[in-house]
Amino acid sequence: MDVKVSSVKRGMLGICGHAGIGHVHSHSGFVQDDSGGFAVAASLLKKALPVDSTITGARADLEEGIIIVTTADGGQGRARARRGITPVETELIQRVIGRDSVCSQSAAFHAFGRIYGQGVLEVPVALQQAVALALIDTFEKKWPTKIQVAVEDMPGKAGKILGTVLDIEKIPVALLAVVNASQGGIGPDEDLEGNVFLGAKGSLMKQLGLDSAPTIVVEGKPFVPGVCDGLKENTFWIRANRQSDNTTVAACLAEAAGELNLPYLLSDTAFPRGGAALAEATRKLAEEIVEIGNKLASAETSYEKVKLVGELAVLISQDAGGATFMTNSLQDVVGSAGMVPGTSAVISLLVTPEYIRHWKIPVFTSEDCDRFLEVITRAIPKLSQRIEKARQEWKEKYNFREMDFAFLFEKR
Repeated sequence: MDVKVSSVKRGMLGICGHAGIGHVHSHSGFVQDDSGGFAVAASLLKKALPVDSTITGARADLEEGIIIVTTADGGQGRARARRGITPVETELIQRVIGRDSVCSQSAAFHAFGRIYGQGVLEVPVALQQAVALALIDTFEKKWPTKIQVAVEDMPGKAGKILGTVLDIEKIPVALLAVVNASQGGIGPDEDLEGNVFLGAKGSLMKQLGLDSAPTIVVEGKPFVPGVCDGLKENTFWIRANRQSDNTTVAACLAEAAGELNLPYLLSDTAFPRGGAALAEATRKLAEEIVEIGNKLASAETSYEKVKLVGELAVLISQDAGGATFMTNSLQDVVGSAGMVPGTSAVISLLVTPEYIRHWKIPVFTSEDCDRFLEVITRAIPKLSQRIEKARQEWKEKYNFREMDFAFLFEKR
C-alpha cells in the first residue's frame, strides 16, 4: 500500500470517516460500533504519519467530573461526564490503558462491559470521547505542520475534525477523521458526520478540496435486523441511493471488494431523501414515551411501575438513538450517514446474527481496519479512472445549501 502525505493542498478524491460518540443503538434492534469510520481514517493516516497511538494513561478528576486520556506519543483527550465520576469508575477507566486509541468505542466497551448513549451511561461515552480526542491530539502534537484540525462549532457539540491530503497509490486524496460528540457524554449528536460541510468543518473541507471531490464515506460495524438475518459471515455493505448519491463511487467499492473475494452487499435504495423520515421517527418516539407515561400515571403496584419504567429505559437507551443523532431537516437532505447529495457512497461492515448473539454490541478491531483499507485503497485507482463520471453525478444530484442550516449555529 503506497500512502504518503501529498505535496498538493486539495484532493482529487475524498475519504471521510467519523466516530459517533455514544451512537451505539438505534430503533428496532439496530446496534453498532460507530467508531469504525474514524478508526479506518486514522489507520490510513498512520501509514503516512506514524504515531504510537497506544493509551498509556487514563484518569479522572473527581471534582470536575472530567476524564483525561493520554497516548504514548503525548496526545491528550479530555471529556466531561454530566453526572460526575465515582472512584470505582475511575478504576474501570484505567482498563483502557494498553489499548489502541484508534478504536475508541471498543476501548470504552472493554472498560465498562457495555455502552449506551442518550445520557444513559455518560461515563463510558465520555471515556470514548476522551480516547478519540487523544488520538487527534497525538497527530496534532507529532505532525503539527502536516495536518489541520478544526473543532465542532455548533452549540452543545464537543468534537474535533482532523484533515490532510494523502497520496494513495499516487492519487491525491483528501482525508477527514471526525469525532462527533456532545458535551457531558450524553450523545449522540452527529450533524457534522459524513461529508456534511458546515461551520469550521466545512471551511476545512473546502481547503482540502472535499467540497468537489467524489468521496468514500466510511461508517462502522452494525447489526441491522432484516439485512443481517441471513448472513453467514461479516459482510461489507456498500450503499448509494440511485436518486441522491454517487453510484459511481459505490460501483468502484463493490468491484474492489469482489476482486478481493470479500463478501459484500450493494444497495441503491438506502438513504431515501425528502420524506421527513427523522421527523416522523422523532414524533413516533415521543408518542411511545407519552403512552408509557400515561400508563405509569395510573399504575398502582410497585411491579407495574417498575415494569413500565423498565420499558421506558429500553426505549430511551436503544430506540431513541435513532431519533436524536441528527437534526430532522438536515437528515432530510443528507440522509442518516451525512452524505451531501451527489457526492458520495458509504461502506460499512455488517455482522452476523451469531456474532451479535455472542457480543451483544459490535466491537471494531484492527483486523476490521485492515479489511476496510484493502477495499478502499483498491477502489481509489478505479474511482480516479472514472472521475468524470463521478463528477457528472455530483453535478446532476447536488442540492446542498449551507445557508439552510445557519440556525444550527445559533446559541440556544
